[in-house]
Amino acid sequence: MDPTKRTIRKIDRDAQYFVAQALGHSSLSLSDYDMIHTVNHNPGITQEELRKKYSQDKSTIARRAAKLEKEGYIVRRPHPVDGRRKQLYITEKGAMLRDAKVEAESFFFQWLTEELSDEELGQLCPLLERIQLRSRTERRAQFETLLARYQKTHPVSGSDQ
Repeated sequence: MDPTKRTIRKIDRDAQYFVAQALGHSSLSLSDYDMIHTVNHNPGITQEELRKKYSQDKSTIARRAAKLEKEGYIVRRPHPVDGRRKQLYITEKGAMLRDAKVEAESFFFQWLTEELSDEELGQLCPLLERIQLRSRTERRAQFETLLARYQKTHPVSGSDQ
């Protein structure tokens, strides 16, 4: 049984909904915010790289990129070597939205923890950082170890494996 009862995910979901409401960007989905964040941290990322990162089909990524470009959050430019591919870059408007999102998230988490004592925060924060480091390390390794472990106990029915 999951000892966290998926509480971390539930808190994250609440934070994302708060951010969306606080920023008042009803036309943007949580996935749109994620794409803006990814483009911000990976200037020149291609739509194909985003497709792989998000495990979504080509048309979904292209539609989302077109929407974000139309709304002025990103720009798509032809790849310098392969003009058929598009590279994405964040615009000033996109950077301002990303900064506002970070500020709103910080506000939410500050509110969330304001009833904790310094001692409780001193216990909680190092544990969260340890969990986050473990997650980030495995993500950077493309979840290779974790996926192998999962697939041993959760075989995928109907797959080509």
